[in-house]
Amino acid sequence: MSKKKIYGLRIGISLMVFLFFKVTSHSMLDWELATFISLAFTMLSVMVVFEVLDYTTRHLLRHYKDRLTVNKTFYKFYWGNCLIVAPFVVVASFIHTEVLVPRILCEGCAPWEPGLTQTIAQGLVLSWLIILAKTFMIYMEYTRRSEREKALIQKELAQSKFESLKDQIKPHFLFNSFSVLSSIIEDDPKLAVEFLSRLSKIYRYVLDNASQLVPLKTELQYLEHYIFLLKTRHQGNLSVEFRLDIDKSQYDLPILSLQMLVENALKHNYFSKEAPLTIEIFNEGSEFLVVRNNLRKRELQEKPTKLGLQNIMNRYQMLLDKFIIVKEDEEYFTVKLPLINHAETVQE
Repeated sequence: MSKKKIYGLRIGISLMVFLFFKVTSHSMLDWELATFISLAFTMLSVMVVFEVLDYTTRHLLRHYKDRLTVNKTFYKFYWGNCLIVAPFVVVASFIHTEVLVPRILCEGCAPWEPGLTQTIAQGLVLSWLIILAKTFMIYMEYTRRSEREKALIQKELAQSKFESLKDQIKPHFLFNSFSVLSSIIEDDPKLAVEFLSRLSKIYRYVLDNASQLVPLKTELQYLEHYIFLLKTRHQGNLSVEFRLDIDKSQYDLPILSLQMLVENALKHNYFSKEAPLTIEIFNEGSEFLVVRNNLRKRELQEKPTKLGLQNIMNRYQMLLDKFIIVKEDEEYFTVKLPLINHAETVQE
């Protein structure tokens, strides 16, 4: 909606507010100069309320843009605005009722009806109704936008699985895998058979699994196959430690999320036998699964896209309106994934 239409609508609402006060004051037929000045003051007051709402709305969109479909956010927005506007309404009502009308515009006239207390009450109710309407409009707008984004994220999920599969069948991945296989096939046939078996299980997991969420136990089993290939290739350059003390069958994760985090750690860090890359996977109670790696950043020729991390963020927001926690300090890069309990309702 254009600014012209917005302000036209606000002027219309201001007129309706004034007419409401005019009717309740039992002076509908009184249209002297004082009435028009009172009209201007009322319209100005209502416009100030809208300006306050504009400011708080900008704050909401700037600081809570990722939580605009969470009811708790809008409760805070609504009641916060009610508290902010209330003192202004009280002061404006006092000025209009006790100063503007009886002392300036109509000195010596009878006191303003319906009185200060009722005027304040009516002003508060009307301002809160305006705030409620504004809150509802923002909620509906971003709910519709969220539905559109969810549809796009579902497409992105399918695309991410496809991209993951493509990454694993790219020539360099196959070349590296077959190079490792050829180097061990004569020296250690049993290891070669195990390597080939795990390689086939990786492809099967990606191709056969169509779910958005998978049990933590299943995701960890797949990750173990993937790490086996990495360790076989990198020898002692890579260490992955698992420390989980929860029932893995009771929790879910977005599919391939752990692999993406492991890939990110390998891609963005330098590691060797003297300074191996250590990836720790552990839980924080029943709330988070933590993936942490020691930090030895390598200089990348290409600017990092962070698409893998963003993909995980988007899927968590789509599935349960939850958010991952990303933290980086001098020693570690840490990602905390919320654990999803089977009892939680998930829209597939």
